[in-house]
Amino acid sequence: MKGVLLCLLLGASTVAGAETADRDQPIQVEAQKGNYNDLKQVGVFSGDVIVTKGTIRVTGDRLELRKDPEGYEYAVMTAANGQLARFRQRRDASRPGAEEFIEGQAERIEYDGRAETVRLITRAQLSRLENDQKRDELRGNLITYDSRTTEYSVDGASAASPDGRVRAIIAPRNSTPSQGQSAPLKSAPTVGPSG
Repeated sequence: MKGVLLCLLLGASTVAGAETADRDQPIQVEAQKGNYNDLKQVGVFSGDVIVTKGTIRVTGDRLELRKDPEGYEYAVMTAANGQLARFRQRRDASRPGAEEFIEGQAERIEYDGRAETVRLITRAQLSRLENDQKRDELRGNLITYDSRTTEYSVDGASAASPDGRVRAIIAPRNSTPSQGQSAPLKSAPTVGPSG
């Protein structure tokens, strides 16, 4: 597989997982048009789609939604041409007074309710915010976020990314957020052989 695969386990003992109450919330969809087959438990919605499920909010241009026989939900949100679909979910607090969210954007977002994962595909970016301050940020062609384990996988391989590299900023866990944003992600200068 071309590119770099980076797996980050960001201190699972001190990092909160996704808001646990989201699992039992109904899915609410707003769109310009839609079609849902209750017997087959599948639907397609399009045009400025907004989906909410508890603290989860996903926006984009087209949503494909299905539910399996056990009741697990699966969704694929795609962005309009040249745009990005967006994802946001609150996380259970990792420490008193902290409010955490995961935010992401990509051309395509896939949600797997059984595995509790979100995949962001093409021009993907994922951020962890604490009290509205960006703490961690990942960029690549494919990002998978597992809300149960708080594990992130990032793959940079893409025809659109000539260097095939991922970018990451990971804040220390024992510090408090500073007033302001983290430094922007940028390519590192070329490093030649030492000697």
